[in-house]
Amino acid sequence: MSGPIAPLARIYSGGRGGMVAVKLYAALLWRCSAPPYSTEKPARAWATLLDLDDPEGNGARRIKDAMKKLAGEGLIRITENPGFPNTITLRDESGSGRAYQLPSTAYTFAKTNKAKPEVLARDLYFKIPGKLWTNGYIQELSGPAMVMLMIFLAEQAGEGERVWFSTEEFPKRYNISHKTRAAGTAELVERGLLKVKAESLASGPYSTTFDTRRRRKVYELTPMARAAGRDLVAEAAPVVSPKGKAGSAAASPPKKLRRLRKKAPAKD
Repeated sequence: MSGPIAPLARIYSGGRGGMVAVKLYAALLWRCSAPPYSTEKPARAWATLLDLDDPEGNGARRIKDAMKKLAGEGLIRITENPGFPNTITLRDESGSGRAYQLPSTAYTFAKTNKAKPEVLARDLYFKIPGKLWTNGYIQELSGPAMVMLMIFLAEQAGEGERVWFSTEEFPKRYNISHKTRAAGTAELVERGLLKVKAESLASGPYSTTFDTRRRRKVYELTPMARAAGRDLVAEAAPVVSPKGKAGSAAASPPKKLRRLRKKAPAKD
């Protein structure tokens, strides 16, 4: 693998701690979507939102460990408030420690001022649909499935685009193993969030029966996983449901998560 590794790729190592940190970061982006981009909710509240076991005890400890991971990568700043929950403030997604601003604002400003392509690329972003939270999908996703969902969203699949990957280039680009890719993709299909189709690639404009035929897999997120209309979203720069039939996006959330089907958290 070559090139710098993005903060979230370093955070996610396939273990449970990495999975909690990735989901927590997505939750922080969801909640802290307006200035001053901060929140003061207790660890047990985040553990409850992520549906972690024992939110008052071990779940809260896992959240605190995840907060330390995110702070260590420069993605958040933790300000201690003796006797009260800590203040968590978002920082720039690059991990540089710079002040946070909405990627859409930065991208629009750069585009308006005719910034160079590399500057525009730095502020590209994707949207995480709020309905994935309120319907319990994200809470139920495994680590590999969460990682692959974010990759598909980053590749514009969240806007309804069809996506395919080079088997050779994928691990170099995302620092994700083939095993993680395969497991995550299979789970998204099983949960009705992703459709996969095999397509034939013609060897040329005048291919014949005797030509070698190649095939590739094309991926498309289902409507449930897309950000559209007035759905509440969290913006993220490139850096849950019962098992059902593939392609079905109408399944209801698990019973233990139905209590989470409520309005999105109010901004602090």
